[in-house]
Amino acid sequence: MKSIQKEITFSFLALVLVAALLCGGVGIVTNFVSANSLLEQELTATASLAADRVSYELTSYKNVVEALGMMPQLSDSTVTTDEKQELVDNWVSTYDMARGNLLNTSGVSLFDGNDYSDREYVQKALQGEVWISTPTISKITGELSIMVAAPVWRNGVAGSQVAGVVYFVPHETFLNDIMNTIHTSEHSGAYMISRDGTTIADTELETVAVQNIETEAQSDSSLAALAAIHASMRNGESGSGQYKIDGISKCIGYAPVSGTDDWSIAVTSYTQDFLGTTYLSIIVILILLVLVIAISCFLAIRIARSLSGPIRTCVQRLELLSHGDLTTPAPEFNRKDEIGILSDATARIVSTLNELFGDIGYVLGEMAQGNFKVTSRNYDIYEGDISVVLESMRHIIKSLSSTLRQIDTAAGQVSTGADQVSSGAQSLAQGATEQASAIQELSATSTEINSGAQSNREMAKAASDKANMAGTQVALSNTKMKELQQAMAAILEGHQEIGQIITAIENIAFQTNILALNAAVEAARAGSSGKGFAVVANEVRNLAAKSDQAAKQTKELIEHSAANVATGSQLSQEVSAALDETAALTGEAVNLIGNVMNNIVSEADSIAQITDGIEQISSVVQTNSATAEESAAASEELSSQAQLMKSLVDHFSLRDDI
Repeated sequence: MKSIQKEITFSFLALVLVAALLCGGVGIVTNFVSANSLLEQELTATASLAADRVSYELTSYKNVVEALGMMPQLSDSTVTTDEKQELVDNWVSTYDMARGNLLNTSGVSLFDGNDYSDREYVQKALQGEVWISTPTISKITGELSIMVAAPVWRNGVAGSQVAGVVYFVPHETFLNDIMNTIHTSEHSGAYMISRDGTTIADTELETVAVQNIETEAQSDSSLAALAAIHASMRNGESGSGQYKIDGISKCIGYAPVSGTDDWSIAVTSYTQDFLGTTYLSIIVILILLVLVIAISCFLAIRIARSLSGPIRTCVQRLELLSHGDLTTPAPEFNRKDEIGILSDATARIVSTLNELFGDIGYVLGEMAQGNFKVTSRNYDIYEGDISVVLESMRHIIKSLSSTLRQIDTAAGQVSTGADQVSSGAQSLAQGATEQASAIQELSATSTEINSGAQSNREMAKAASDKANMAGTQVALSNTKMKELQQAMAAILEGHQEIGQIITAIENIAFQTNILALNAAVEAARAGSSGKGFAVVANEVRNLAAKSDQAAKQTKELIEHSAANVATGSQLSQEVSAALDETAALTGEAVNLIGNVMNNIVSEADSIAQITDGIEQISSVVQTNSATAEESAAASEELSSQAQLMKSLVDHFSLRDDI
């Protein structure tokens, strides 16, 4: 992650560096260019002035010699040579010349007799021109000489016939003296070159008529820049330039000398002499730039620290806040700028979140303790979008209160229904238990009746066998008849008891049906939780209906059997009364006994069926009894759980404004 201190420092320094470099660079470049421009202008102007001065000096010499050439004495043949020499010497003395000479039209001197006809200045003068020769080493004197020649006009009339040549030789150092008077700086100098590049004037005489930079540059590459400048000078150009000799940087201004044979003058100086102050100002500017950059670095770091320090502190506090730290105090900066605003905002955020979470913790803690009537301790902290939190907590409290209240109501209803189901199930279980006990007794009685019926069946068979022997055993028949009467009486009593049992079974079936109806009603009230009881109640009702039907069938069989028993009893009485007539009515007795045997067999079968039905009823009743007991236990458990749920809900303090 980039540091804001580094970014601020880098941005500030970059801005300062760019501004400093731009301003300093522009200042340095402008100063340097301006100084160079001024240097070039000054050197060029100085060179032009020096060229004008040389041209003026030469022109004055030309005027002097031209005026002398128009002296009629010089062309007058009546004037002696000595007089002419005296005239020339007077002009030499008057105008401070080194010497003078007078030549005839053949170029021979009238004073020393030497022939100068091969000299250019002589040839030019013979052609009617005033001419200044290029400084050369005199072949006669061996000295550096400059000849200013003019034609001698016949009778002193300019433009007439040339009668000879007159020339002056200025002092050999006059050009050098002019060069020595040209000063632009401590190390300045001036020199002149001819049209072939040879030095014709300099502050040092040893280079005059000897030095040619362009020729020397052919073997010395360090003179190439100066040689190029000399080439421009020879072309009659004016301007300026720079070059370096012996490691010294020099500047030069040059200009052509008018009125000469393509002479050119140059003014030189050390570049340091003119640009020293410029270099010094550049150094000062560079030092100032360094100082500005250093001060800027110091200020940038200080400002960056003053800005990034508080920001970093606030960021660190916000990072701690993002990790759940609400206790660490927020940084405080007593400033009136954005840093102070940031510090205050950070403190407010921490304080607000601390109060917010504290209030939320308080509300949730009270809810955890079962208090749903709790309210916020500070509504002012729920500002702006944070108000959603308060609304959400209110909604949660209302929703939970409503839900728990509904649970409490449902628990009460379940508890009431469970109590009713439990009571009904207990009653049903008790009735089923009593019914099972009665069915067991009935089953035992039915078993005894079945055993008696089977015994009667065997006895009927035996009676049928004995009837055939009735004739021989009348006495024995009377005895057996008494036993038969006793058995019939017992059977009649058994039929009466069976009738009572059937009545009890019908009562049990009716009560079972009533209980099943009650159980079904209670199951319907219980809703989905009573579906199991409804099924059990339906099965009990079905079994009660079957028991009632079986009891009715059994009653019909027993009533039929009772009718038969009554008939047998009557017959046995009649047999007993008519025992005396037994012998005569033996045949009829045998038939009647056969009928009795058939009825007894049928009765025995019916009693067997009754026994089977009673056993089935006993099995069903036992199942009903077990189911009723289980229903009673489940109802009790449901009732206890409903009470437990209600007691748990009662621990909560619920809101009423929902």
